Amino acid sequence: MTRSSDSLREQALRRIERKRKFQAHLLFYCVGMAVLLAVWALTEYQNAGGWPTGFRTGRENHDWDPWIVYPLIGGSVLLAVDAWQTFRRGPISELDVRREMQRLGALD
Repeated sequence: MTRSSDSLREQALRRIERKRKFQAHLLFYCVGMAVLLAVWALTEYQNAGGWPTGFRTGRENHDWDPWIVYPLIGGSVLLAVDAWQTFRRGPISELDVRREMQRLGALD
């Protein structure tokens, strides 16, 4: 094996590990949000006295509190950032390193 093939193999192994971590994050997100949704639905059903007729923060009869959207949005944003880092962000190239070295040299 040559040095470049060793480097390519190391990059491939890091990519595979990163993809597996993302798959675990996706699974935990889906399971966690399903549990959170179930808890929210059960507690809102009990607190509101039945199925919702509206979604308001005020407690009128059969109104449900829509607080569930905040963890759903927050978790989705975090998962989207993780997906971008896993699938869209490429490895650091030699050109990136040279540019950063030039920028640092220009600051001195």
